[in-house]
Amino acid sequence: MEPKIQEMINAVNENPFGKMLNIELTELNTGESSVEITVLPHHLNPHGTLHGGVMATMADIAMGVAVRTLGKVGMTINLNTNFIATALLGERVIARGKVVHDGNSIASVECTVSRGEDILARSTGVWYLLKNK
Repeated sequence: MEPKIQEMINAVNENPFGKMLNIELTELNTGESSVEITVLPHHLNPHGTLHGGVMATMADIAMGVAVRTLGKVGMTINLNTNFIATALLGERVIARGKVVHDGNSIASVECTVSRGEDILARSTGVWYLLKNK
């Protein structure tokens, strides 16, 4: 495995917040990444469905890793998430991030959070690019 790819996998898998949420990096391509969870009891809101904050976090991580696949390091300066549906305990949820604009200092990224064919949320984000890596 290429060292940079392993570094990205480790960054996601060792992120304390991501670990607490059991977020797994499952796909990496240039300008794209996917993360997944199986909905567990600690992911649920008081209504017994997947908490929107978990979906927004998944989108943030998927989009941030997508930026890193371009050899850049950035930080989120804007994140917008529209919630469409939710998931239930035991269901598998995936967030797919994709860079749509790769500039010198700013990257624009989008993400779809889904359960199978059902779209649960759509996010867009803007990343401030800190440095090339």
